[in-house]
Order: sequence, then structure tokens, then C-alpha cells
Amino acid sequence: MNAPHYPEPTWMRISGRKTPFYTRPLLGSELFDDRTSVLLDGMTDACVGFTFQSLYAADEVKQRARNAFARLRFSCPIIATNIVGDVSGPIPRSWVYAPVQSLSELTRWTDDAFCIVQHDLNVDAFVEETSQRRLPYQPQNASPIWFRCYLLLGSNNKHGLYFHGPHAIMDGGPTLNAFALMLQWMTNDVIEPAENLPWGTEWHNLPLGPVGATGGPREDWDIAGIELLKQLSDSEAVHTIPLTVRPLRMSQSAVGKTCRLERALDPTLTRRLVNKTRITGCSMSHLFEAAYCMVLLARNQLPPSVWDAYHFPGNSSAISLIPHLKLPYDTKTHFISSRSHIPIQISMAEISPIVSPRRQLLQLTQAIEQRYARFATHPCMPHVQAARAYQPDALPERPNFESSVNNVGPMERRLPLSWKGRHTAEPVIELESVLFSVRLTSLTPIIHIWTMNGSLHVQIQANDAWPKADLQDLLDAICSRVCLVLEDFSQNPPGHPSDPPLSERSNFDVRKSFKSCLIIFLGDCASIILVTTRFLVPDNQTFFRPRQ
Repeated sequence: MNAPHYPEPTWMRISGRKTPFYTRPLLGSELFDDRTSVLLDGMTDACVGFTFQSLYAADEVKQRARNAFARLRFSCPIIATNIVGDVSGPIPRSWVYAPVQSLSELTRWTDDAFCIVQHDLNVDAFVEETSQRRLPYQPQNASPIWFRCYLLLGSNNKHGLYFHGPHAIMDGGPTLNAFALMLQWMTNDVIEPAENLPWGTEWHNLPLGPVGATGGPREDWDIAGIELLKQLSDSEAVHTIPLTVRPLRMSQSAVGKTCRLERALDPTLTRRLVNKTRITGCSMSHLFEAAYCMVLLARNQLPPSVWDAYHFPGNSSAISLIPHLKLPYDTKTHFISSRSHIPIQISMAEISPIVSPRRQLLQLTQAIEQRYARFATHPCMPHVQAARAYQPDALPERPNFESSVNNVGPMERRLPLSWKGRHTAEPVIELESVLFSVRLTSLTPIIHIWTMNGSLHVQIQANDAWPKADLQDLLDAICSRVCLVLEDFSQNPPGHPSDPPLSERSNFDVRKSFKSCLIIFLGDCASIILVTTRFLVPDNQTFFRPRQ
């Protein structure tokens, strides 16, 4: 078992040519994300952004956004780095950054990296086109551009602001922090022009690696850290068959093209779900992960004789390092991939196939929560990814990519939705919607969930080998199973046993029939109260109304 780099490589100045530059190897999740992108044809390269209403005229929006993006390079110079090296070589690829030497150089870079799209606001078409582009951009007579900002100018003062870049930079939390910086500068009437910043010194803002940023080496790594790595390795050893999902019909038209669908639950239903997850002691991430597992079980239609031969490869186990950053490190400008992954496998041998759907949902959620908690609270956890990056078997030539549930959380905790100017009583910029898109070259769908203005948003995306109708069925099935947590079994009709406590296991015989149900619609969702008559229910039955 390898330890993280102690001491961790830091930025090194390379001289001997006209312009000095700074370099360090990719570390931790940066290395994993870059390797995934290189080996899987741009897999997980990200396009993220917001639509917004503005009181500013279009020309002023352009000027403010361009200045803010130039300032972002000063505070987060990683957006102007190059990535060099051979992904299959014996040493990791490296970041390379050349400080700005003149204002004309800054202007040329901004011209290449900040783009204005002037037409009616068609976000879906823009994102679909952008996701099919392989990074980096290659402008004429200039260094490669790995990170680009797009300003989409629409009509009626409605516009869009989007980043397109590698996941090695664009983790969820750091990306939203970068948007917060840009919006802060865009709405600050006294902010100085980016040209006045002390260019040439911005390299000091290049991000530390995951070990340095989280407080340095762990004193007990040689014992506790190595034991943690062993436990993680044992946990992800595959002894059974993973549950998977594939489209019923496949017809991929373009590499990198994605199909993306979103469902928004009304605030009342959202509050009920949030409150119920707190009562049951689970997180929204793991509730959706459990619901997704139930959909896989329904689609695979496992007979009882092989049930125990399968497992669910959960992947809501990405742990952000941002809460673990140590002062005086500035979390708002730490714009780089920063997370650890812990493997979660749930053997179907632990899950009863014959309990009520709600009971099965809670069994799965509890199993996921227990696996997660076992590792997430370990003091050496922030350095796990840094250490595993250098294990011989950590980065296979064709890395596996499992489905994932990514919980962004309440958007308002990440950044304000309304931004006021210095001399205005009403907001000059109001964020209306957010979009998370990644380039997908495998058949594995990805789920993002977040709340915004009190509504829970559930977004699913997959490459366009998935017909839209199939992906819609998958989204509806996941959401309907999530809402099983809302059922109140204390009010069951006479003769139907209440759900047993979460710690109990059912010993009933396996049955292929299901009990009939009374469906009560609540907003976009349906609660299901079981009654006693038996009949067969199709596995793909869903109880959601389409969003209007």
C-alpha cells in the first residue's frame, strides 16, 4: 500500500527560456479525472452554468462578464494552465502555467477563452454542441485552451453564463464558488479593471495539492492511513455480479452527444421529502442511490435463485475536500478537482427481495449510509485519493465508470440567487436555472440532484444511445421509488402488518406477485398505500405526471 506524496509536490519554477513557467504533477482526483477524460474520449468533461435575468443592457453585461472572467484568471490561474505529458507514461501528467507578462498577452488570452454567443437563448442546443467538443480548444498561434467561459446573450434581458472545461478542474463545489466570484465582480460597481491587477504575481494563487490544502501530512498515516487503504481495497473487491442498466434500444448518432432530462418537484413535496429523510436518518444522496438500485433490480428481474449473486455498485461516495481545507487557505478560490472516493458495494444477500417496496428502499438506504459513514469520518480520508492514485492497480488502462448520484445540495448555500448593485434596491442579476452537463461516452447515466427556490430538481443524463423515452422512464421510475419514503404505514388498513423496524430482516417466502395499491397523488408524486389483494404489477410502472 502506497502513502500519499509526503512531502507533496508543489509548484516549481522552470527558468531558462524567455518566459518562466510553473509546473506540478496532477494529484489525487485531478489525476483520476484527467485519466478518465483521456482514455474515454473526453468522458466527464463538464459544461456548467446558469441562465439569469439582468437589469443591465446587453453591452454592459458583456463588459462586466469579460472583466470578471479576466479577474477569475488572477484569482484562479489554474483556468489558464496547460496539461502536458503522456497518460500511459510512468509519471503523472503535469499542469503548466505561464504568468501574464503584458496586458496585450492578457487581452489575447481573454479573446480566446471568453466567448460571446449572440442569438435567442437556446441552452439545450448550446450545451449539446459544446459537449461534443473535445478539449482542449486549439486557437491559432496560441497555447491550448482547456477552460472557456461562454456568455449567451438572449432577448428580454435573459442571458446565460457557462463554463466548459475538464473535470480535473471543474468539481461541483469549486465550480459554483467560481461562479459566485464572477457574479460578485459583475455586480460590483467599484471593482477595478482586471488590467490593474499585479499580473506576473498571480502564480501565487495556483492551488496546492490535496495534502497541502487539507493541513499537511497525517501523523498517523503509516498505521491508520495504511489500514484505511486496505479496508477500501477489500471493500471494492468484486466477488459478485454488478447490477447495471442499459437502454432498451441503442442508436448512438454522435460521440459525446447527450440526452438530458430534468424533473422539478414542487416546494411542498420537496419539504416533505427533506423532512422525511431527516426523520429516517438518511441523506438525500443515499435515498436516491437506493431508489436507483430498486430500479436496477426491477429492470434486471432477478429470479430468487440468483438474487444473492448480485451487488449494487453505489457511487454517491464522492467526498468533497472543500470542508477539510485549512486556514489560511481560501476555499472560495480553490478551483480544482478536490475530492476522495470511497467504494460502496451493497450485496443483494443483505437485502430482502420480498419485503414491501418502502421497506426495501429503507434497507438499501441504511446499507449505503453504513458503508459511507464507516469511511467518511476517518481522519485520514482527505488523503485517500492522493494515496490511491499511486497504487499500481488504481488507474487501469480502461477505467470503469459506474452510475453516480451527485447531490449538489441547496443552491442558495452555494451562492446567492439574487445580486444587487451598490446603488440599487432591486437585484441587477437574478439566477433562474442551473444546468450540469458532462460529456458521456459510456452507456452509464449520471444523476444530479439539487434544490433551488425550494424545489428539488432531479436531472438525469446519458449519451444519446439512450432514446429519450427510455431515459424518461428511468427518471420517472427513480423518482417514484424515492417517494416511497413518504408512505405512512402506521395508518395501514386492518390486516396489513406495519413495516418492521429498520434493523429487522424479513423471513417471508419469496413471491413474484405484488399487493395491490391505492395511489394518492401529491403534487408531482404519488404515495402508495398497500392493501391486501394480490396482482401482478409491471416493473416499469411509474406514478409521475410529466412536468408542464
